[in-house]
Amino acid sequence: MNKFLIIADDFTGANDTGVKLTEKGTPVEVVFSALNLNPSSSCVVDTETRNDAKNVAYGKVKDIINTINLDDYDIIYKKVDSTLRGNISDELMALTESYDPDYIVFDPALPSLEREVVNGNLLVSGEHLKKTEFAHDPLKPIENENIKKIFEQIYPTGLIRLYTLNELRNKELVLDLSKRYFCFDTENDTDMARVVHLFSGLKGKILWVGSSGLIEELINSQNEYNPSIALVGSVSEKTREQLKCAEKNGLSLVSLPIYQIYSSGDYSRYVKQITNLLKQHKDVIIMSSASYDRNELHKTRRLFKKDGICDEQLGSIVQTVLAGVCRKVISQQKVSGIFVTGGATAKGLLSMVNAEKTIVKEEVALGMPLLQIEGGEFNGINIISKAGAFGDSSLLVFALKKLHSYEKR
Repeated sequence: MNKFLIIADDFTGANDTGVKLTEKGTPVEVVFSALNLNPSSSCVVDTETRNDAKNVAYGKVKDIINTINLDDYDIIYKKVDSTLRGNISDELMALTESYDPDYIVFDPALPSLEREVVNGNLLVSGEHLKKTEFAHDPLKPIENENIKKIFEQIYPTGLIRLYTLNELRNKELVLDLSKRYFCFDTENDTDMARVVHLFSGLKGKILWVGSSGLIEELINSQNEYNPSIALVGSVSEKTREQLKCAEKNGLSLVSLPIYQIYSSGDYSRYVKQITNLLKQHKDVIIMSSASYDRNELHKTRRLFKKDGICDEQLGSIVQTVLAGVCRKVISQQKVSGIFVTGGATAKGLLSMVNAEKTIVKEEVALGMPLLQIEGGEFNGINIISKAGAFGDSSLLVFALKKLHSYEKR
């Protein structure tokens, strides 16, 4: 794997980028002085300049960079805060003068925490950054929410290019390499992966600038991993919120019409759809149609009631359909692991594949254990389980990413 040199302006930022490397099995150290750098491995330098005066931050970063042999590293990354706090333009200028990159790529979005860039402006949970509490930080208030304007403070306007969402998502897009300073609108992880892909194989030195989101996609682009799948049968409002967040972050959702499948006894079309998505290296959420749409819940209950099936029996049918689809999919396509909402759904799956037991490995997050299946058809596969009605909106996105990182451990 490539060696990374990450320059962060505070300790927490240094750690939340460094941990992205360790999750992929790459050792990384956070150092407080460039004199402590180990050029044989990836490193993060904590400059502690976020709340310094502009000229002080510039001078510190310039001095640090000038003591490092940048040729020892494959990727140079400037970590910035996902709400644009700190002396971004000043530190970028110091890095640019010392490193002299051919191109600079700026994308501070962090979709998993609802930090997006739209029309060049950073939004937090859909609200303009300048209208949030981050804009009034007592130590370092936000000066600018527009990433193109941050570039314009230090670089020639004619060499700057902002790509909108429509442009970025155009599969025919070719970078305008007459420019040097690139910034991007980004709403989800798929957008961010597209940014990284655009620069893959490009000759010349690149300075990457972003939060922990962009570096995660950079690391993912260099690591082979199998996609993950989730099984969702819960119909709680919390689950619907998590599904919509996952959809917004570019995950593929496959909705199973439970009554239709129950009536026909055939779910082969859905197995084919899911398998095709996994082959495209996409994480997939397999869900009952009622999990996403409240109207589907009422419709499904009504149809089953006509057949004399009560809600308790309906729950068992949902679990059987989800488990059956998952079993068939995994017989055809390898995955990093499975995330399951609801203990009954998880137990139904384990019973169907004749698992003998699970080994508790660790707690991924509060109330979310990582297990390894022993025995049966899914022997050795990692599974994360949680109760249906808890967790923040980004939990599904978080869990599927976690399964990637656990695959090679």
